[in-house]
Amino acid sequence: MTTSGQVQEPEKESPTLLQQGQLQLEQGDSIQERKLSRLQETSHFPALEHHLQEDDRDALSLQIPLEPQDLLPNGDAIPDGGYGWVVCLCQFFINTCTWGPITSFGVFLSFYRVNDFFPGANDIEYAFVAGLALSLPLFVSPLSNYLTSRLGLKVPMCIGVILQVLGLVFAGLSTKIWQIFLTQSGTAIGLVWLPTLPVLAQWFSKHRALALGIATSGSGGGSLFFSLVTRATIQRLGLRWAFIINAFVTLVVLTPSVLLMRVRTETHVTMFRFRDLHWFAHKGFSWVLLWTFTILLGSTIAVVSVPTYATAGLGLTQAQGASLQAIMAASQIVGRPLTGLFLDRVGRINGTAIITLLGDLSCLVIWMFARNFGLLVFFCIVQGMTGGIFWAACGPVCAEVVGLGEMATGRALLCLVGAVPCLVSEAIGIALVDYSETALHLTGAQAYTICIGFSGGAFGVAAMVLLGAKWHMQGNWRVWERA
Repeated sequence: MTTSGQVQEPEKESPTLLQQGQLQLEQGDSIQERKLSRLQETSHFPALEHHLQEDDRDALSLQIPLEPQDLLPNGDAIPDGGYGWVVCLCQFFINTCTWGPITSFGVFLSFYRVNDFFPGANDIEYAFVAGLALSLPLFVSPLSNYLTSRLGLKVPMCIGVILQVLGLVFAGLSTKIWQIFLTQSGTAIGLVWLPTLPVLAQWFSKHRALALGIATSGSGGGSLFFSLVTRATIQRLGLRWAFIINAFVTLVVLTPSVLLMRVRTETHVTMFRFRDLHWFAHKGFSWVLLWTFTILLGSTIAVVSVPTYATAGLGLTQAQGASLQAIMAASQIVGRPLTGLFLDRVGRINGTAIITLLGDLSCLVIWMFARNFGLLVFFCIVQGMTGGIFWAACGPVCAEVVGLGEMATGRALLCLVGAVPCLVSEAIGIALVDYSETALHLTGAQAYTICIGFSGGAFGVAAMVLLGAKWHMQGNWRVWERA
C-alpha cells in the first residue's frame, strides 16, 4: 500500500541469519571479531544451538551476548548478586580458615627455630615445610575436581574439614621434623578450598572481580587472626594448645560455611581430563599460565622473606618481624576488594598487569633500600595490596580467556602450574641469601640484595607476559584498550 506521489520500491529479500552475521562481522572492529571467535571456541550453548538450522550454526555467536561471562553454559542469566553475597561470605570464611593457618606458619616456625624444637633440622627443611603447606592445596587440584564431579560440591569439602582438623591436632603432638611434613594440612585445604573456586563466578558478572576480591581477602584476614591468636596462645598455654585451639576455630567456622555454599549449575563442576592439557598450548591461556608461575615465584619470596629480613638483615626484634607479617596481612584485607573494583573498571587483564607491575616496583624501589622499620612498614602495606594479585585476579582473568564453561579446568591447570613456585620459592630465597653470605661475603641487609632483586624481577616478567593474553583477547598490541 502506497500514498500518492510516492513510488513503491521493490521489496528486498530479507537476509538470512548467516548473511546478517557476515555483515556484522564485516562492520565490526577487530576486538569484536576476537571476542566472537573466542566465544565460539570456548563456550557451548546447546539450548540455543538446538533452535538453529544446520546452515546457520556458524552465526550462533550473534544470538548471544558477546561477553561469555554474561550467561552460564546452560543459557541462564547470571543474577549478579542475591544469594551470591552469601556464597561470597562463605568463601571469605573458607579462605580465612584454610589459607590463614598456612600463611601464619611463620609464628610456629619462629618458635621451632628459637627453641631448637626439632634438633638437627636446618633452614632448608623448614623452608620445604612451608613450601609443602603452600603447594599441596594446588597440587591436589585434579583430585579435588575429580571428587567434586563424582560426589558433588560438599562431600569433598566435608572430608577436607575433617582432615584439616585432625592434621592440626596431630601437628601439636609432633616431636620430629618428619612428622610436621606429614601433618601439614595441604591436601585437606585443597579439598575444602578448590571446589569453591568456580562457584562465585556463577553468581556475578558486572561485579565479579569485586566479589572475588572480597572473598580472597579472607586469606589476609585469616593470616592476621591466626598469627595474633597463635602467638598469644603459645605464650600463655603452650604449643600443643595453640594447635588445638586453631583446630577448634577451623571446625566451628568451616562447618556452616561449607553447608551454606550453593552452586547455580552443576555444569561448572567439571572433571579434570588429561585431554584438557591442550590448554597449555592455547594462544591466550598459555600466557596466563606463565604469569601464574612467575608471579607466585616473586610474591611467595616477598611474603616469607620479609620477617627474616627484618630480624636477620636489620637486627629488629622478633616482635617487629611478626608485626610486619600482620601488617601485610591487614593490607591484603583492604587491598583485594579494592583490586576487584579496579579490575572491574579498567578491565581484568589490564588491571592485573598494572597491579603486577606495582608489585615489581614495591620490591625494587622500596624493599631494596629499606633499612629501618618504618620503611619496611610502608613496603608491607604496598606489597600486601599488590603482591597477592594472583589470588584476587586469577579467577576473573581465567574466565575472560577461557570462558565460564572451561573455568574449572582452567583453574585446575593454574593450580598445578602455581604449585611448583609455591613449593620451591622459599628454598630459592634462602639459597640466594646463603650464596650472598658464603660466596660474596655480604652481611646484614646486603646479603638479601640478590633475593630481593630476584623477587622483583619475577614480578616484572609476570607483568610483561600477561600482555600476551591481552593481545589474544583484542587482536592487537594497543595497551590503552580495555581487556
